[in-house]
Amino acid sequence: MYPLPAVLVNCQPPWREPVRSALADNSVTVATEFATFDDLLAQWSAPPDAARRLLVTRVSSLDDVRQLARADACLPGWPVLALVEGECDTVGLFEVSRAGAAQLVQLPFRREDLGTALDRVLVQFGLRANKSRVVAVTGVSEGCGATSVAVGLATELAALGEVPCVLTELTLGLGRLAGLLDLRPVVTTRELLQDAVEPTPGSVAGALVRAGAHLSVLSGQVNALDPIAAVPGRVPHLLRLLRQAAAFVVVDLPYTFDPQYFEALAGADEVVLVVRQDVPAIQAAKLLAAALAERGLPAPRVVVNRYERGHEALDAARIGELLHGRKVYPVAADTVGLRAAADAGKPLRDVAPRSPMVADLRAAATDLLEEVGFHPHLPRRTLWERARSFVSRMSG
Repeated sequence: MYPLPAVLVNCQPPWREPVRSALADNSVTVATEFATFDDLLAQWSAPPDAARRLLVTRVSSLDDVRQLARADACLPGWPVLALVEGECDTVGLFEVSRAGAAQLVQLPFRREDLGTALDRVLVQFGLRANKSRVVAVTGVSEGCGATSVAVGLATELAALGEVPCVLTELTLGLGRLAGLLDLRPVVTTRELLQDAVEPTPGSVAGALVRAGAHLSVLSGQVNALDPIAAVPGRVPHLLRLLRQAAAFVVVDLPYTFDPQYFEALAGADEVVLVVRQDVPAIQAAKLLAAALAERGLPAPRVVVNRYERGHEALDAARIGELLHGRKVYPVAADTVGLRAAADAGKPLRDVAPRSPMVADLRAAATDLLEEVGFHPHLPRRTLWERARSFVSRMSG
């Protein structure tokens, strides 16, 4: 539920019902409605109580701008979402902003634009209910094992943090998560990304399949082989809705390097590059990290999958140097454990809780949890695990 009830002002037909419907799709409750600003101020010439409301108003003239400024002065601290109707030049938009609007949406509006504005209001006014983080996990080349890392990382975040975690995949082809985790989804990313009807918080929540005490999965398509034709702008909209459903959203992102790939990365708070322990993979990681920096996207963390501790020429410290000081997480190989987990349709930690791969991914998950402010519920380590950790630190 959106933390602010809405007060609608000056939203006459034909905009009244579309605005109410779009607000409901974003879990916003309309508390009351006024035909004009005069009606609003006749009832509330000052805040009626300590509770803040979201003021949603249509602005179509300079008089509306002046009336908005009056209301903003009388109701300080109330976020204002202005629905701007008609042609409006840059000067006009500045006037609407100066009148008190926190966010502006052009009429006729796209629902994803309205949803993004509503989400941004929560950020501006410090009202976001959780510390939700989107973590995009992507390989830099074929065979890096990014899907295994994404599944393991999501499982550890859910188990250690004891907070809701969603694992999803943004492949446009056949999904893998349903098969790996023995799931039977009714709705997949195929419907949410390409259907004409935009997904809502309710439809996204209904598509999630439970895969553990705190872990849910939104899998890629399972009953079709033809590629998904995602609606433009649908990927960031879906990520925003998933963010509302969990404290962590882990995205298994195939390395397509196309506009949609970078669009998905732009919606992430953390980017995890999965590399092999060889020169071509490190070169690809350097190139991708530079591309992220050029686009103003988050500096990535690096997971070296199937890490060999005896490979001194490319140990974790050296890889960190080659990648200009990026945080590097070595993750040990566990081919036997991953095969057993796939055969059982379960995460690796459920099949082989003492796997060295699980221990290494636990370290990465612990860092993410602590940085956001969650206290990880770490299992008590055995003597063997403490000895292994000591050897790992000594060997770099």
